[in-house]
Amino acid sequence: MSDAIAVARYKLVNNANLIAAVPATSIYAGITPPNATAPCIGISSISTVQRNTVSMNSVTYYATERVQVTVYAKTYPLQKSYMALVRAALGNANGVINGVTCDSIVPAGDGPDIFDDVLVIYEQSQDFMISYSR
Repeated sequence: MSDAIAVARYKLVNNANLIAAVPATSIYAGITPPNATAPCIGISSISTVQRNTVSMNSVTYYATERVQVTVYAKTYPLQKSYMALVRAALGNANGVINGVTCDSIVPAGDGPDIFDDVLVIYEQSQDFMISYSR
């Protein structure tokens, strides 16, 4: 699991308001398993840009990773509620988080409302830019 995914999951599973609505065991690092049931949350990496140096031999490195957090719910109002809880849990944070020196976590755009009429699941994603050094 990437450092940014570890940071995002740690922040989510340790947020009391979010865990009251979505159990910590239903917050997945990586792609959400096909057998997962709503409510659940998936956290996946979209892209990572590592800061390059001339020597490229630094022990520590600085990177910015785009992370997508997707909520799955049984109703549209719940989808919106879970997304608001995710934004509150992750927005505008920094410091050492789960052993990673996190420079910043900032929102980077939200995705569309999606409805799966076969599974009867409502979903939406929110991207976050997570900058960190390791």
